[in-house]
Amino acid sequence: MTTFWFSSIPVAFLTLIRFLKNRNLFIEKDLRRIPNDPVIIFQITTRSATKTPVVNRGIKSIIDSSLKIKYYDYLISIVSDDPQDITTLSSINDNCEVIIVDKKFVTYAIKKGRALQYAVEYRRKLGKNTSKYWIFHMDDESYVTSQTILSLLKFIRESNAIASEGPIFYPLKFESANFLTAIAESVRPFTCYDCVSQMTNPPPLHMHGSNLLVRSDIEDSIGWNFGPTLAEDQFFGYKIYEKYGSKSLGWHGGILLEQPPLNIKDHFMQRRRWVLGSLQNINKFPIIHKFKMMFKLVTYFLGFVSGVTSIILYIHNQVPNLLLLSSINEINQNVNLDTTMWFDKLMNIFSSQTIVHTLVNGSPIEVAVGSMLLFTSLMWLLSYQIGLFLNLQYSKIGWPKKMLFHLQALVLCIVIGLIETFPAFWAMIEFCIKNKINKKKTIQVYDFYVINK
Repeated sequence: MTTFWFSSIPVAFLTLIRFLKNRNLFIEKDLRRIPNDPVIIFQITTRSATKTPVVNRGIKSIIDSSLKIKYYDYLISIVSDDPQDITTLSSINDNCEVIIVDKKFVTYAIKKGRALQYAVEYRRKLGKNTSKYWIFHMDDESYVTSQTILSLLKFIRESNAIASEGPIFYPLKFESANFLTAIAESVRPFTCYDCVSQMTNPPPLHMHGSNLLVRSDIEDSIGWNFGPTLAEDQFFGYKIYEKYGSKSLGWHGGILLEQPPLNIKDHFMQRRRWVLGSLQNINKFPIIHKFKMMFKLVTYFLGFVSGVTSIILYIHNQVPNLLLLSSINEINQNVNLDTTMWFDKLMNIFSSQTIVHTLVNGSPIEVAVGSMLLFTSLMWLLSYQIGLFLNLQYSKIGWPKKMLFHLQALVLCIVIGLIETFPAFWAMIEFCIKNKINKKKTIQVYDFYVINK
């Protein structure tokens, strides 16, 4: 059992180091409006804005935030598969264009990657794939603030990098989502501290498909034509590093607000897609990068294994204690045993198996192992609490409810951990089975599940 938990110790130490190192870079704070504006194309890639009303919310956030800081040299580009979106979005201002992906468009990419590639070729025909234009990628539910735009403008003005990212928080529709998936989403803002290091010390092991700023001519040179992968953004980030070097990527620090999956199934399918996409891409990377990715995925996989094993062992070990409790209760009833004595015996039974007891009474080896496992557990709990704080600070939820969510995250941490890691466990087994029966050894094409927004 200890072996499973040991797999997370290096990750816990690295997480703490990157949290402390990147906390000042995480959110850009030194923001001033300097009128020397490049053209930013805010691109929202969607299957249908007509069937996904939150797209309108994202468009409005761009218009309102730009107006607030008096930034006018921008364009909103809605890339969609639904021709009805032309009518649906016809009332939006002149800065908004709707690009419908031609059904006859042929490319090696699939789903979202196909739409992204179509947008690149569309802009190429209009002469917009030049260093004058920057593309800011957003998802259906993405919401821009004035801090976002000021951070983008500062990055373009002051940095030499050609692609960058910023943190994503998930306060939107927080109370509309299943409370387990909403709390489980807390881990994502915290992992963004690691994203800072991924982008400033590339190559990145992962990259967000939204809150991604890239110069238009660079996106044109890389493209999105990576084949049937579910993680086209991850491959895109590596290709920029490979072609333009370690100085090509950066961190702009502009926040983007999004929403958690609204139900358990959406949460599962989203995480499953990330893992399957990484497994599809892994053989295309060099050996060192491949090893880092595999270690990350295996740690994710073992998170579920160790959680389930811990619960089983705990139940197995505590059944005798529960039986003993029952016996004590019978004695208490028969001989009127003092309640305080009964409670003390009960606490001694359970506390004798805690990490704290091991640290106080164990051998040097047990103390060392217990200390490392305690550190890992505390970092795990801390990641949810900090991430939840970052999500909730941008919501309109009152402080009493916020405190209740923090308490729920603490009490339900084991359940949430299993919900978060089970998709990785399932996806890796699914991938291995499909790979084994794939006689042609071609890249497996998986369903692209679209979550509710």
